[in-house]
Amino acid sequence: MTQSHLYHASRQTLPDHLTTGVSLHSHTSRSRETMSFIPRYVSNIPFVTSQINHLQAKYLEHHGTPFNYSNVWWTPPLEPKAAFDLERNHIERALNRKALVSLSDHDCVDAGYALKIFEECAGSPISTEWTVPLGQSFLHVGIHNIQPARARMLHTAMAEVTANPSYQTIYEMFDELGRDPHTLIVLNHPLWDEARFGADVHLQMLTSFLDQHGHQIHALELNGLRPLDENLQIARLSSERTIPLVSGGDRHGCEPNAILNLTATNCFNDFAAEIRDGAPTHNVFMSQYEEPLRLRVLQLMSDVLRTYDNLDFNRRRWSDRIFYLCEDETIRRLSDVWNGNGPNLIGIFVSSMRLVESRRVRAVLRLALVDQLHLSRK
Repeated sequence: MTQSHLYHASRQTLPDHLTTGVSLHSHTSRSRETMSFIPRYVSNIPFVTSQINHLQAKYLEHHGTPFNYSNVWWTPPLEPKAAFDLERNHIERALNRKALVSLSDHDCVDAGYALKIFEECAGSPISTEWTVPLGQSFLHVGIHNIQPARARMLHTAMAEVTANPSYQTIYEMFDELGRDPHTLIVLNHPLWDEARFGADVHLQMLTSFLDQHGHQIHALELNGLRPLDENLQIARLSSERTIPLVSGGDRHGCEPNAILNLTATNCFNDFAAEIRDGAPTHNVFMSQYEEPLRLRVLQLMSDVLRTYDNLDFNRRRWSDRIFYLCEDETIRRLSDVWNGNGPNLIGIFVSSMRLVESRRVRAVLRLALVDQLHLSRK
């Protein structure tokens, strides 16, 4: 049985022989991100909840139908090189170790190719987060370190399976991906009922998936944006299923990954091989994981809604990075139809999100959100 070791970076001395930190599951501007997470994460947060509810009510009054969050999406602010630098610098400074970074955008392999032109990114893998449909629901699977010569072809094949899924096509796709001994297949946030069918239904789906494909999955993920109790359940599931446990931060904004991996290997090929061979895994919780999860999500929303003067002109404003599907099936940026912060009510909401940058406001919110479980209680 694979052993999984858990560490806390700010409280424990990390083993000296683990000389490399590995950042998995990190998103860039190449990801297309749904807005559907907003109502779930901001519930019961002072002021923010009332603003969201008011916006939804105004939309219903004007259009006669509830707002469909799936028709609106955003792209993370960081370009691939900036995302890579953020993760690498975090590992080097906080852990004083060499860094390996795998950027895995949703159903897209562009970020890995974008890094190939930078000498300091040599050896960085081409990776993606594949959406695997299961009936009316889905799971997300991290596919790390795909051979550059095959990544485009495999990406196209994965997209075809997503569009026309069946047990056989999914099985064959996992089999093809796993043929490369240096590719690492990780089931991301396995217990997250992202499709919102209910915990019991999701668990039944997950159980069936692992019964059918568990031997094709190399690791289960501890996720840096999921609650501690859920991650502890995943650790137990890892033990029950004898599937290794690795860490993925799921970073979308400007906060680096909150859970990292440690290894004695020096390149991603060797790291993937040791996980697949059942070597002990080493997962390290960084200090920001102790922050209330909702506060961290508010920080993410603030990152999304910030203006970045260093970005390309057509991506600087938050409205440049948010898209919506029109009734005529065309896709438009919010900045194409809105000036500045848009309607006054939207502007108020954007301004309120920027308050998260204030240390005083963060301190107040931290006290208001103390119901979040912390590592310090374990």
